[in-house]
Amino acid sequence: MFDTLETQIIQTLTTAGINAQPWSGKADELFFRPNYTPFVRIIIESVDFQPLSPYSYETKFQFSALLFFKALREEAEGAYPLITNIINALVQQTDYNVEPVKVDLLAHESGSFVYRLIFKANGRYVVPYTDDVIVSQINVEAMP
Repeated sequence: MFDTLETQIIQTLTTAGINAQPWSGKADELFFRPNYTPFVRIIIESVDFQPLSPYSYETKFQFSALLFFKALREEAEGAYPLITNIINALVQQTDYNVEPVKVDLLAHESGSFVYRLIFKANGRYVVPYTDDVIVSQINVEAMP
């Protein structure tokens, strides 16, 4: 479920020409500047489950895309089309209903900018279920 959403986000952004990677590292390394920009880190922040039936859930995700951008001048104007492209690409994704929530400028320093794009997504998760009973674990002698 998490991998599916994360993979689809990465593939969608890559198809749109945006270099994106999932973030899996130490918490204090989240804002380390990548070696090249523009670059997007994807972080799934939370998932809420609402039961629909046994083994089936409505899922509501919140995830962020951190856009690392370096401008030649001290203005972030070049990042704005990238932000628009990220939003457009993710909203048009088909497997999950993705909605933009908020865009924040998290940091800027000498022409380097970090924007946080927050999204909500919803979908459905079905727990893989099998009705196999392991016969070897049944205590036959204890049966009446």
